Amino acid sequence: MELVSAFGMLIGGFAILLIGGEALVKAAVSLALRWNISPALIGLTVIAAGTSAPELFTSITAALKGANDIALGNVVGSNIFNLLAILGVASLIKPNRVQKRAIIVEIPFLLMASIAMITFAYDGGIDRIEGAALVIALAGFLYMSFVKSEGADEADDDEIDEESKLKNVYWDFGYLLVGFAALLAGAQLALEGGIQLGTIFGLSERIIGVTIISVGTGLPELATSAVAAYRGRNDIAVSNVIGSNLMNTLGVIGTTSLVQPMPASEKIITSDCVWMVAGLFIVFPIFYLGRGTIGRPMGLFLLFGYVSYLGFLISTP
Repeated sequence: MELVSAFGMLIGGFAILLIGGEALVKAAVSLALRWNISPALIGLTVIAAGTSAPELFTSITAALKGANDIALGNVVGSNIFNLLAILGVASLIKPNRVQKRAIIVEIPFLLMASIAMITFAYDGGIDRIEGAALVIALAGFLYMSFVKSEGADEADDDEIDEESKLKNVYWDFGYLLVGFAALLAGAQLALEGGIQLGTIFGLSERIIGVTIISVGTGLPELATSAVAAYRGRNDIAVSNVIGSNLMNTLGVIGTTSLVQPMPASEKIITSDCVWMVAGLFIVFPIFYLGRGTIGRPMGLFLLFGYVSYLGFLISTP
């Protein structure tokens, strides 16, 4: 009975997440039209912050409860899931175009942010000063993104038609609020089901953190990017993943460390973090090989990479 209940929560949570993803995409496109902002920038910032809220809530709660491997493993596992599984799924739905800015600026910055986070954690954990440095780095990046947004990817403007605009700005924010609320509720429901499944099958805290919980908190990103890809908004589908990983690495870990310093186990640093950085090194050349597009074959390759990571966890728990 417990197994049926756990699976029921997972399925129900995912259904709510799809509703939230649909609402967020509509709001993002409408706001981009109304404010003459690149949809990719909305995906990189507003949507990425919203879809990273479950990671923030989960990591802070886990850190305060002393579940340190879940607090950090949730973020690392979610980043791996975003890069390999979500980009893979979105690209299987429809090939996704990658903007030049993402290749030149955002992916390299994400790589540097990931290396900085690992360096901070390498001595056994991330303290409040290091957490503050991560948050400041994120604030600086967001500021520069908005300052430089006027000249970024002008080609995006001709991809959006006026029919995509909602009735007024109140509808835009209404859709945003509904989307965020649905994502949080759906993620929480799916997360509870995932934790129950992990307990039933006797998984360790680290494995639960980097797989079940990270996938559960990563479902908002999956729902949003999948819906965006299906609707042809590949700029949002890709930028949401990049932005979410930046929010996770700098915002979630930084904020959690300010609330409660985060100890880091050796296995997460020497194993899971290595997979996270390796995922970036896999994705970066794919952007070039695909000439700015992630096609279905590359999407399948990314999914295979995530399955390989899961196989690695099973073979070396």
